[in-house]
Amino acid sequence: MSDNQNDKDGRKSPLKALTGASRDIRKYTHQIWLAGLGAFARAEEEGSGFFDALVEAGREVEKQTKDKTESRVEEIKERVRHHTGETMEKMEKAFDDRLNKALSRLGLPNKHEVEELEKRVQELTRALDDAEEKAPVKRQSRKKQTD
Repeated sequence: MSDNQNDKDGRKSPLKALTGASRDIRKYTHQIWLAGLGAFARAEEEGSGFFDALVEAGREVEKQTKDKTESRVEEIKERVRHHTGETMEKMEKAFDDRLNKALSRLGLPNKHEVEELEKRVQELTRALDDAEEKAPVKRQSRKKQTD
């Protein structure tokens, strides 16, 4: 193998590529470390005001991140509630359909049929009440005739 990290087909060796990537990671990690040390040194030079400003900037970033995270969590919760509700509605409808079929096979009225019967009974009751309001005049005149 040559020094340019290629194998006999001219491709990069996976091990050599990994070694290069780990070198890059070490390089960036070291740079982050140095940036932190530089921020600390500058904070010492400029006094506690600069340090306080860095702390405040950190708090602001933390608050924004927390707000975004909380809103995202609420959005996901709402989606889950919505999907759960849809699933429950589908299950209830399927249950109602099967129950109505079973009641029908047994010859028992379903909810709709019972409601229709209740409505009809109310209509008939009103009609009887109306008829009774008109009828007492005739009954009283019959009573007078028999007396």
